[in-house]
Amino acid sequence: MATELRKTMLGGRYGLVRRIATGGMAEIFLARQLGASGFERQVVVKLLQERHRHESRVVDMFVDEARIGGLLHHPHIVHVYDVGEHEASPFIVMEYIDGEELSALCRRGLELEAFLPAEHAVELVRQAAQGMAYFHSRTDEQAEPFRIIHRDISPSNLLVTRDGNLKIIDFGIAQSSLSRSRPQDGILPGKYHYMSPEQVRGEKVDHRSDIFSLGIVLYEITVAKRLFKGRPEEVIHKITRERIKPPTFVRRDFPPALETIVMRALERHPDDRYQSGYELAADLEDFLRESGWRSGPVRIARYLDELQGKETGVRRDELQVAGEAWVDDEGEEALDFGRSFEAMATAVVTVSDVTRRGRPPSRPRPAGPAAVAPPDPAPPQAPAPAAPLPAATLAAIDEDTLDDPPRAIPSEDTRPAFSAGELRASGSPLPTPSEGLPPPRVAFGEGMIARPPDTVLRWVILAACVVVVGVLAFVFLR
Repeated sequence: MATELRKTMLGGRYGLVRRIATGGMAEIFLARQLGASGFERQVVVKLLQERHRHESRVVDMFVDEARIGGLLHHPHIVHVYDVGEHEASPFIVMEYIDGEELSALCRRGLELEAFLPAEHAVELVRQAAQGMAYFHSRTDEQAEPFRIIHRDISPSNLLVTRDGNLKIIDFGIAQSSLSRSRPQDGILPGKYHYMSPEQVRGEKVDHRSDIFSLGIVLYEITVAKRLFKGRPEEVIHKITRERIKPPTFVRRDFPPALETIVMRALERHPDDRYQSGYELAADLEDFLRESGWRSGPVRIARYLDELQGKETGVRRDELQVAGEAWVDDEGEEALDFGRSFEAMATAVVTVSDVTRRGRPPSRPRPAGPAAVAPPDPAPPQAPAPAAPLPAATLAAIDEDTLDDPPRAIPSEDTRPAFSAGELRASGSPLPTPSEGLPPPRVAFGEGMIARPPDTVLRWVILAACVVVVGVLAFVFLR
């Protein structure tokens, strides 16, 4: 069978390598695209199954997917390269994505007791919202909107690449102004557990339906619990009738600012939700910056590499090197062009350095036998990393049996208390929220005095003034 498959050539340029998956109306193959002068690259071919080739409605849906894909060119959306026919069956050629479904990633993290960290979950949904906003807002040359609605946003249609980027895939049931296929009465395309209220009722939907679906994904991968579970009729009732429990009802340490974002995306009425994916992406980006949570493609890639190391013992060398000497998205904080060379030689450790690296960086020393290096100040301790989730109490994220695991989420209550005197003695400035970190609780003096010394001094001066005024009044009244 494998030998026969390798001999199959589609359109004279695409040689099938192996079958990846089989769906309801199409098969997915890994293929090799061949070109002139030895050109070759891996692609994915989606081939309509032979039993559906004469069903006009199914063929129209398949062609609609190809036409929509051809309009989209975005880093967070799968790319469509070509369309053709093989023995009267249409096929679509798409980019090969070296990654896995978000649902599979969550399941693997649960099994390895290293569930997807909350900050990476937020970043991945931010990327999805950005890609979603792009296809929602696409227009033709006359600025007429294509009105593209995915209608099937779910963890299984969000791929996470090995380099930490997210890709939206499978526009098989997408709707647009170009669509030739028409919905059938009584049939709801998509997955019940990720439908919006208007979609599950069979009403006309717009792009805000996709925002609700992405809100469900955001809820589930940050809370680590399925939102809507049960049989189809039970799920429909929960989506359309029941009040959604805020994340803090499930995880008491869930950040209130993130909860506000989640609940706005899950508003039952479309007018009350985010009105665009860009708006949702911007709020998630602001939350990551203001909360001090650090994520991004490189950090997500390192997390994926850690999972791979747990499974196989093999790690990516380039990510190991990057872990020691990379400049991340906040790296410009370390570039102080106003410092002198002497100051650079005796630079002290700042709180942001400690938090970013988990340990103080090595200190440059003046050369020469007469040079005496100043003693290292004791650096403040960075907050302890979030504890891993116990796999024994967890189930797959895409199954109805997901339990309620304790989820460790960064919180301002866990900030360490630093002595203001120690920070000033070391020459390190007191951190402020503008640095992108939550400000530490600062202890003044050894006994955690509630008021700083300057406040006490003001009270002493005020008391002295009162005494002087009283004495003068007593003298004059006599």
